[in-house]
Amino acid sequence: MRRARIIAVQIAIAVALLEACLRLYNPLPFRLKGETIVLPVREVYQFDNRGARKLDPVTRHTKNSLGFRGPDPPGDSREFDRRLTVLTIGGSTTESLFLSDGKTWTDVLGRDLSAIVPDVWVNNAGLDGQSTYGHLVLLQSVVTRLRPKVALFLVGTNDVALDRANTFDSALTPAGSRLHRLQVALIDHSALASTAQNIYRAVRTHRQGFGHSEVDLRATRRVVFDEADIRRLLDGQAPYLDQYRARLIRIVQLCQANQIAPVLITQPALFGETIDPTTGVDLATVQVNGRGNGTVEWRLLERYNDVTRQVGHEAGILVIDLAHEMPKDSRLFYDFLHYTNDGSVVVGDTVFRELCPDLVKRFRLPASCPAAAL
Repeated sequence: MRRARIIAVQIAIAVALLEACLRLYNPLPFRLKGETIVLPVREVYQFDNRGARKLDPVTRHTKNSLGFRGPDPPGDSREFDRRLTVLTIGGSTTESLFLSDGKTWTDVLGRDLSAIVPDVWVNNAGLDGQSTYGHLVLLQSVVTRLRPKVALFLVGTNDVALDRANTFDSALTPAGSRLHRLQVALIDHSALASTAQNIYRAVRTHRQGFGHSEVDLRATRRVVFDEADIRRLLDGQAPYLDQYRARLIRIVQLCQANQIAPVLITQPALFGETIDPTTGVDLATVQVNGRGNGTVEWRLLERYNDVTRQVGHEAGILVIDLAHEMPKDSRLFYDFLHYTNDGSVVVGDTVFRELCPDLVKRFRLPASCPAAAL
């Protein structure tokens, strides 16, 4: 018994010391503390990409005073209200973690828009790995207070087969049980508990196949699936699709209730039932993320894109069908989902082409879209 007490005291001292150290300096900066998004205000990241064929040798990635990518907002709230303000929201395919400042599709969109509205303010609020659960948290805690005039949501891939156990889920409803409330309070007030939870999230995300690494299509394994197996997999998505639909509807409603015009964007991908024009590789049979092949993964993603299209149509809002407009060309992707510099130009220009007429009409802008955008 005495030995057990000594061990307990030693453990308590070690935990207290670790907690104190993490409060002074945390070498693992995460963007979620319990159920609260912690934005990386004024952070600067530099990535060494030497050895990569499709990325800049060095990437410089800068966050502004909001924790987003792009220029700081006008300091005067009246000036902010006067200007056309646009926020892009999504996961890694929006944040573009490994693309340099000025080269994300949001940057391209901003430059395109500034040609018709010189004082437009465009920011990139993408957060790597975030799903529509996280977008809802971001909306509720940050975006509805900022109130940009337009919010673009590039969604789909991080919501595939997402169940109610997602760590963002409980942020949308009050903590139910006493145990859950205790857990939330502990994580919110403990650097150690918060770090442990985020390490668990990162490991789980990695196991689900999310991440960034260049893909060599010519060296990728080929896999063929039986049509019956594909149908069974797709049929099993029904409950996840219903939940995804509910979250999208909530996103649209939250935006509209706060005078923010929502725009939905479907998720493109390199995989699918076609041939890559750059390498000649059949994108239908390549293995994707250690799971299915290109056929399986594209049909799966398209189920979620279909929900995005349907929700936008029913709500009467603009849907930009990037999934169908973005070419499946490995020159534009460095892996199966993330864009190269050239890919970002295609995405940004495509979004601008579809968005421009809607903005001119909606806000009665004293400008006209270029002929290519009409």
